[in-house]
Amino acid sequence: MTQDVIVNIVAAVLTLMVLSRIAGDNPLFRIAQYLFVGVSLGLAFVVAYHQALRPAVVALLSAEPPMIWLYGVPLALGVLLLPRITGDQRLSWLANIPLALVFGVGGALAIGGAIIGTLLPQIRDTARAPSGDIGAIAGVAVLVIGTVLTLASFYYTTPPESRSGRMIRGIATIGHWLIMVAFGFFFAGALQSYLSALVERLNFVLAVVRSFFGA
Repeated sequence: MTQDVIVNIVAAVLTLMVLSRIAGDNPLFRIAQYLFVGVSLGLAFVVAYHQALRPAVVALLSAEPPMIWLYGVPLALGVLLLPRITGDQRLSWLANIPLALVFGVGGALAIGGAIIGTLLPQIRDTARAPSGDIGAIAGVAVLVIGTVLTLASFYYTTPPESRSGRMIRGIATIGHWLIMVAFGFFFAGALQSYLSALVERLNFVLAVVRSFFGA
């Protein structure tokens, strides 16, 4: 029995152990879950050590004085995370410094990505002059109307008793329906991806069974 056959059999058995969750929580599923978490954490630790921590320490020890700050500051911020492991409340506050930087930079990147990658292209497409094609004109019109209706569903500053408030509330109702339709499309796409992955795994298990008994 070759190494590839053994690897395929182990993968097929683990796949069946994960799929056993359909019948409810059971020890086989928990074993597969613990194996997945343990292997993932072990791989993440090895990758972080060989590709981040060890190269940073080596570069810090061999760097010239002007370059020490470039490697020393990130390494020092990483060391400040270690007091959280001890659970000592007197020192665990030091980890708030690098965590604040991580969340601040991450939030700024997320907001910048949303503005540059989603909001600005949406505004440009909405303001784009349509060509003479009827389909393009209809597409731009639908995009403009859908954008306005969707944004109106997040407008809460108008008093609902006023005339404009009632109009905004009616428009917002249509916007809510558009949001639900969009969520429905997203959910359908995710479900299709999950079903494709399930079919691929089942085909893999059947192929392993056929090759094993055929051999």
